[in-house]
Amino acid sequence: MPTHEHYMQRAIELAERAVGNTSPNPLVGAVIVRDDAIVAEGWHKQAGEAHAEVDAINNATANGYSTEDATIYVSLEPCSHQGKTPPCTNAILNAGFSKLVYATSDTNTKARGGAEILRAAGIEVVGGICEEQARQVNRFFFHYQAYSTPYVIAKFASSLDGRTATRNGDSQWITGPESRQYGHLARQAVDAIIVGAQTAIADQPQLTVRNPDAHPYSDPAHPIRIVLDSSGRVPLSNSLFNQSLPGNTIVVSTNAMPEKHAHKLAELNIEVIKLPCSPKANNQTNAETKNYPDVKLLLKELGQRGMQSVLVEGGNTVVGNFLDHALINEVWAFIAPVLIGGNDASPSVGGLGFETLALAPRLTNVSVEYLNNDILVKGRIANDSTAEFNRVFK
Repeated sequence: MPTHEHYMQRAIELAERAVGNTSPNPLVGAVIVRDDAIVAEGWHKQAGEAHAEVDAINNATANGYSTEDATIYVSLEPCSHQGKTPPCTNAILNAGFSKLVYATSDTNTKARGGAEILRAAGIEVVGGICEEQARQVNRFFFHYQAYSTPYVIAKFASSLDGRTATRNGDSQWITGPESRQYGHLARQAVDAIIVGAQTAIADQPQLTVRNPDAHPYSDPAHPIRIVLDSSGRVPLSNSLFNQSLPGNTIVVSTNAMPEKHAHKLAELNIEVIKLPCSPKANNQTNAETKNYPDVKLLLKELGQRGMQSVLVEGGNTVVGNFLDHALINEVWAFIAPVLIGGNDASPSVGGLGFETLALAPRLTNVSVEYLNNDILVKGRIANDSTAEFNRVFK
């Protein structure tokens, strides 16, 4: 006989079909079961559209299946508030379900409490099934609910000896096509993608999603492109300022950017955000003040705009700046089996770094994937804890 975990695994798989398309809402999947068989499925496809529970109920009705006294499995506790759509608790009650099984509680103060409402109405409720996996799928959402700032993924591609370019700046391509295509999964998932001025100038990136395998059930969700350019070095002719690109581009700068350049960017419909320069890194005693936009303030600004996730894609100075200020939550490191060498070759992570190994953050929940000859190492930053982020953001 199938277990709760069996059906919940399917609900989580359905939730993941909408990666990148539901923000600021969470990813949610639902499965309706009668007589130990799945009779309908659904998932939340896009913010503003039907939630997973309603989608599954509608699919059951369309296929002639009754939901009376059936069980519904949901990867997140059903919402209890009126937003762009009615409360899912109402839909579950009206459908006549006798049992609700959910994976993890909703931490949104407006939406949580649905399980208790349904339990009080006489529905049998079981929670905590596949909870860790469900929280991982919605890690952006849960992080944002806790800190009101985006979850940060640092992504880079390097040689086996940790270089991202030769001493002469040659960097395309260190990793193979499989790694580059896989990287679009991260772009599809996040709300925004960040690069520095030097990367924008050297690579002329588009920062769009160009791998259909990253969104097999939806249109691509192109992230907002963010360029850190303190003094206006990136030419107006840069690929990132091409008005034919989907979505929006933002330039984050400081008062060092000439007003004339800022006005020209505005004429291209490019928003310019000017921030103070970055202060000393919190984890360094001898840090020098650099002429970089304050990335902590940037994350607060993006959080105020409702962005729940960002991908820091380069270059090594930008990644290092986020690391120095304890702002990275997760790492995607693509490693190619090539040795570049050279003391003057660019490292994969720049910045000030750490004085001792005891201070250097280690990854947890590490996974390793093989992409032809390349290796992808993913992991969470071990010091991503409530205490650490309260120190940085509260």
